Amino acid sequence: MAGWPFPRLIAHRGGGVLAPENTLAGLRTAVAFGYRGVEFDVMLSRDGTPVLIHDETLDRTSNGHGAVAATG
Repeated sequence: MAGWPFPRLIAHRGGGVLAPENTLAGLRTAVAFGYRGVEFDVMLSRDGTPVLIHDETLDRTSNGHGAVAATG
């Protein structure tokens, strides 16, 4: 892949099972393992604020409940 300017390996949502997904801890874990790219998921809250989260609801990965789009 001559001339390919992007990382060949990208950490999915950060540090995988070693750190919570879509968090600074996940990003730091990915960097510690040598990844140069990280894929994150972003949803918008009710007021248009970007939130790093994969799911449409807060339930699985936070202590909140309900739709991300209904928060804020």
